Order: sequence, then structure tokens, then C-alpha cells
Amino acid sequence: MALRGSYVNNIYTAGASQLVRLRRPGGDDSWLVVSPKKGAWVSAKVSERGETGEFTSRLRGELERARFVGASQADLDRVFLLEFEGEEKRTLVVELMPPGNILVLGPDGRIRIALNEVRSEARRVQRGAAYHPPGQSRLSPDAVGPEAVGRMLREEDTLGRAIGRHVAIPRKYVADALARLEADDSTPSGKMAGREAEIAAVLKAMVEQARGSTAPCVCETPKGDEVFAFKPAGLAPKSTAGTMSELCDALFLAEATLQAAEQSPEESRQKELRATVAKLRSEAETLSARAAKAREEAKAARVLPVEGALKAMRAAGAKPQREPTSSLGASSALYDLAKELEAKAAVSLESASKLEKRSSKTVKRSAPSTKPLGRRRGEWFEKFRWFITAEGRLAVGGRDAQSNSTILSRHLEPNDTVYHADLFGSPFFVLKGGKVQTEEEAREVAQATVAFSSAWKTGLGSADAYWVNPEQVSSAAPSGEYLARGSFAIRGKKNFMTKLMVELAVGVDPKGRVAAGPEAAIRLVCEHYVVLKPHNEKGSETAKRVLKDLTGGVGAVPPTLDEIQRALPSGGGKVVRRA
Repeated sequence: MALRGSYVNNIYTAGASQLVRLRRPGGDDSWLVVSPKKGAWVSAKVSERGETGEFTSRLRGELERARFVGASQADLDRVFLLEFEGEEKRTLVVELMPPGNILVLGPDGRIRIALNEVRSEARRVQRGAAYHPPGQSRLSPDAVGPEAVGRMLREEDTLGRAIGRHVAIPRKYVADALARLEADDSTPSGKMAGREAEIAAVLKAMVEQARGSTAPCVCETPKGDEVFAFKPAGLAPKSTAGTMSELCDALFLAEATLQAAEQSPEESRQKELRATVAKLRSEAETLSARAAKAREEAKAARVLPVEGALKAMRAAGAKPQREPTSSLGASSALYDLAKELEAKAAVSLESASKLEKRSSKTVKRSAPSTKPLGRRRGEWFEKFRWFITAEGRLAVGGRDAQSNSTILSRHLEPNDTVYHADLFGSPFFVLKGGKVQTEEEAREVAQATVAFSSAWKTGLGSADAYWVNPEQVSSAAPSGEYLARGSFAIRGKKNFMTKLMVELAVGVDPKGRVAAGPEAAIRLVCEHYVVLKPHNEKGSETAKRVLKDLTGGVGAVPPTLDEIQRALPSGGGKVVRRA
């Protein structure tokens, strides 16, 4: 690898991405872009920038002057490991699973720093904890054999689902595998019986082709332009290059630069100022306490024997120009020390006061205009419950019997999936494009379904839900039975999701819309949000508390109390954490 042997000279910030300048002794500089959204690549287009932040400063402290050793990928998953050596080994970890993360591990495999700390039931990512990659229920593509393919086909109705849900490859490569097999998403699994070995061979061949590829390319897909390690079957390259890094520069670097330009460093400066003020005030308190103690020691030293007085003087840290020869001399030295400490405390307090005034002037100067802005027109789904999943798909749910009927009769399409909690009093949720949903995405929508169900009002800690395909949902009651308004009959197999936490994240997205859903989805689109759990207080009081928490972090039109109330479940809740 071209970077091997170079060392970290400096690190800068570009939005959530980090720009690492690597210098080879006697050679030119190279730039390594490390993005929790896009990955890591060597850039030929980065121009030096001076932006920095708290995380970048800590990253410099861990990696500066460290020598780059090599890079690897964890089990062909979306986790990159960059190895560095200095006084001790460091591993820079880049996780691309939403919301993305950057971490540094010590030689013992424990986390030294993390861009995003995680404290959930499923996983803990925090300083000092042993690092474990995100759980992966899907198989590595080069570990898939005919037997595994057989199980996949038996468990799923179509070939697209069998590969997409059971093999750890991005969606764009699922489409390539299907094209190589002359099949598509909807090809019935039963039609692939007897071709298990062929399917496994295709997946392994794709891995080998990616490892040895010298012709990466950009192709247009239904999701837009995508970078491929090799030319995919059935797609014509829009552009090619000698390395993946060149294509990443062309496709991703401008976006990272734009993110950096849009982010003002003012918030970071304010945070640093507040930290400095706190440090100065703490120093002043410590100095004042030492001064008070020195004065007490000075009084006591007057009546002590000479040796005892001198011992007290030295213990306090007094260092007179000449060694005293009497108890009074030692006492005088202690008084001088007290005055010196009091003077230093006064300087620290004065510096803290000046920084506070400077901070308040900066805030006033940069405060946004209070001119009221017109409210925007809402999207069609905003009349229902809704959120955007971590994979970028829309999940929309009913508020009552009427809106349940509207969603299922007017907005349900064959390519969607339908969710319902496994208890009485649940909305129907529809995941648009859910035919290709991931397991994580399914749990997100299922969790939102139980959060907006009667489980919230009754104060349950967890509940179960299930999902079905559109053709399994019917407004016609079974023979001899009656369906109430807003109710639907479910026929066939239900795909259950169990032990879902009854909690909800609420935030305001960049468009000023109040979004409510699972934390994994909300934190991707909302800079500030709160997480709620059921609680026995009035829903109106909960809405007021949420509005107060969110208004400070909104840069566009602040939400109204009514918008907050409409986003929350029926019943009160308590804020368990803020972000």
C-alpha cells in the first residue's frame, strides 16, 4: 500500500469526516479521508484546511507522529481497521453502519476515543470498554456455501430477499448477483432449487473480482450514482479510474467539503471558551483554598519549634530566598506564600471574567435574526405518524381508525411491508419500499409501531410486533366474523419481532419538521433530539418539556406546541436522555 511507512503529520475536520495528512520521510504528503458515512480513501484533491474540533484534537493526541502500518476490513463487513504504530499500537476504526462512527483502540483492544458513544442494551461503545464490532446476523459472501444458500431459499419467498437478508453485501451488489444469475428481486426461491452451488459460486466470484480489480467504475443505479469495485453485470459504467480512491474523490469529496463549509465553527469555539472558563475558575478555587491553608499554617508556625515550623513551611510549598532560622521566619514565608497564591487566584478569576464577557459578545453578534418566518407547506405523510429509517425509507403510520384505513387503502403499494403490534390498540405502519428492508430497518419500524400502540399508555417496558406483505392484508372479514371500522384481517404467516423497547426519540429535522421514531433513525436526521419512555404524567406536560428541550437547538422555524403534541404517543412520558 502506498501509505505504508508514512506517519501522521496533522489531522483536520471536514464535517463529521477527518482529513489525515500523512508524510513520508523525504517524500510528498498524502491525504487520507476518514468518513463515518462514506468510508476511507486516499485523496489527491484535499486542500489543507485549519478547521478543528474537540474530537479532532483528541484524535491528534492519539495518532500524531504515529506510523501507518496497514488497513483491513472486518469480515468483509462495513468496518475498516487502519493500523498505526508509535510508542504503542493504535487502531483507527471506521464503522459505516448508520449512523457511522470513528474510534481509536489501544493495544489492548479497548476504546480510547469515539466520535459517537453508544450506551444501549445491545451494545456499549465508550471510553475504556473493550471494542466489539456491531453485531452482524448476515453471512460473509465468501463464507456462503450451497447448504447456506439452501437455507436462505427455504426461509424467503424470493431470491432477492434470500440474498439481501442473509448475505452481508450492499444492495448494489445484490442487484449485480441477481443479474449474473439472470434473475431479479421477484424471482421465486423455488425456481432456484438445484442452483445452490451456482449461487454460492457467484457470490465468491464477486469477492475475488473485487479483491483483484484494477478497473473500478461509477454506474447509475435506481438510487443514483454508485461506486463499484468492478464493472457490474447489466450496467454501463459512466466513468472509470485506476483506483477506487479516484472515484471516491470525484463522487464523495465535494459532499464532505460542502458539509464542512455549512458547519460554523462558532459552536466549537463557544464550547472551548466555556471549558477554559470552567478550568480557570476551578484553578482559582484550588489556589484560594491553598492560600487559606497557608495562612492557618503561618499562624500555627509562630508557636512551633523551629524544626516543626520549617517542616510545615516546606510541606506547604513555600520557597523563600533564604532558609529561615526561626519559627517567625518560617511563619513569614508561609504568609508570603498565601499572598502569592491569592494573587494567582485573582488573576485566574479576572481571566475567566474576561473570557465570559468575550463569549457573551460573540453570542450576541452571531445570534440569528428574530424575524418570524412563514411556515412551510407539509408533505402528504405529515398528517400521519412518520419517520425516515436509517436506510432512508419512509415509514408512515395511522393516528386512529380513520387514518389506518386511509394509509392501507390509498398509500399501500405491492412493494411495501405492513406492521402491527401484537396487542389490541395498535396503529398500522407501512414501510415504503419495504420489500428490500434490512433486519435493522424492520426492528426500527416494529419499535415505532409498539411505541405508538396502547403499550405506551399502559406503561409497558417492551412489546412484540409483526410485519406482513400487502397481499396478506384485507378489509373483508372472514366468513361469519365482523371487522370494526379501521380494522383489517391478516392472512398467512406473520413475521414476529419480539422484546421491542417501548421508547421514542423526538427531534426537529433540518426542514423544521417534528420527527418521532426509534433513536437509531431520528439521530441521523435531527441534530438535537430527546428520548422518551412512558410515564404517568399528562401528555400536555410532556409536550411542553419536549418543546423546551428542542427549541434551543433549532435553527429554522421553531416547532409549535401543537406540532410536538401531534408527534407524541397518547399518554405522558419522561425524558430519559438528550442529544
